[in-house]
Amino acid sequence: MLKLSHTSLIVISGLIWLIVGCVLLPLGLNFIVDGVLKENFNASTHPILDFFIPIAGGVEQAALLLIACALAIGFMKGRYVFGKSVQRSVTRILTLPNPESILKLYSFPYLMLLGSMFLLGYIVKFLPLDVRGCVDVVIGSALINGAVLFFRQAWAVKERSNQAL
Repeated sequence: MLKLSHTSLIVISGLIWLIVGCVLLPLGLNFIVDGVLKENFNASTHPILDFFIPIAGGVEQAALLLIACALAIGFMKGRYVFGKSVQRSVTRILTLPNPESILKLYSFPYLMLLGSMFLLGYIVKFLPLDVRGCVDVVIGSALINGAVLFFRQAWAVKERSNQAL
């Protein structure tokens, strides 16, 4: 079985988060934009946009405000909530033998968490476009921010191993 160093395992974790975030972020942006198109705007409900329209002064401005708020929430979630998850994951990887099989990258509880997130993503599919778009933008931007934290940790681990030599 393929065995990788701690640094490689951390980078792979970051790449997975980055790829999923880069899929969800534009998907969410498209849902929000589709929600404000004239043919979709009149045909569907849009609870979040309805809240922002009086504040922003128009549908397009409300969509921009929604995107800005979702990005800010995603940044905070990525930095503080996912930051703790990244730290736990890196700490767990560092307790593994070096090098270790890629199959040991995630623990069983972590895989269960991923499965529940996929289920949540499926349930969100039935919500209005603006809600679905907002959720995807928040999670996508948070995952991208979390990926950056993984890459920083990988860099720090690599630097420590270089200094030990």
